[in-house]
Amino acid sequence: MQRVFRPTTMAGLLAVATASTAWVAPASAFTIVQENDLNSLLTSLLGDTTGLSGFSASSTGSPQAFGLFSADPFSLGSGVVLSTGVVTQIPGTNLGSNDLSTNLNQPGIGLVPGEGGGSANTFDLAQLDISFFASDSVSDLFFTYVFGSDEFPEFGGSQYNDRFNLLLNGVNLAKLSDGQTVSINNLVPAPSGPFHPDYIDNPVGSGSFNTKLDGFTKPLTFQGSLLQNATNTLSIQIFDVSDGIYDSAVFIKGGTVGVVKPTVPEPGLVLGLLGIAGAALVGRQRRTFTSEE
Repeated sequence: MQRVFRPTTMAGLLAVATASTAWVAPASAFTIVQENDLNSLLTSLLGDTTGLSGFSASSTGSPQAFGLFSADPFSLGSGVVLSTGVVTQIPGTNLGSNDLSTNLNQPGIGLVPGEGGGSANTFDLAQLDISFFASDSVSDLFFTYVFGSDEFPEFGGSQYNDRFNLLLNGVNLAKLSDGQTVSINNLVPAPSGPFHPDYIDNPVGSGSFNTKLDGFTKPLTFQGSLLQNATNTLSIQIFDVSDGIYDSAVFIKGGTVGVVKPTVPEPGLVLGLLGIAGAALVGRQRRTFTSEE
């Protein structure tokens, strides 16, 4: 289905500027390398795993949808990225509303609840499953993540409600700071706002962030209760909703998947209200890997 771009109004830009806080960009360049080797992905993700053992992993989706990032503009530093498109295309200046729009022709997870009722189909699933044993000495699993998309903000409130799941033993614990699930429509209910306080806008042509994503969340913390003296499964899923274009991505901070609650980076004020608004006007394949801790 072909979609028509709807330009963001000045009112919408002001709403974004009011609700969003820009992050201080790192000095070095944002880099993503394609990487779907499961050993490399696990090595990047795992932090303090005291009390956890017997890690194994599997992935579902296109190899182009998995990668390792560094020097990101979200204040994560480095880690693992999963996308519904080609991960290596994510860095760079946001020059258009559909800079990131690759249909990888991958299946999704099936039907999900649709906007306004009914159901919607899903496409381009990228999924990373991690299984491990938890002893009775640990109770919770943590990590830090950022969700971003090229759907923002013009398709907010529409059927193109891309989202992702963070399933711990089958329970989706991908949450915003107010407990809502992480999705396009919960972050941007309408193109003109008001927007969720966890949302950060990256207007076309602003050059504020070294990413083609039109918007993204502040760093958020995942926390889930573990099954003690049992095998646990963490499933990270990201997928397109209603069509296979306009890519979305999730970034997991390296070294934070573990039993210690990570410190969430604090925002830095680098752009004022007029600066943000003015700048915006410028313009299934499956593999399996097993390792023992």
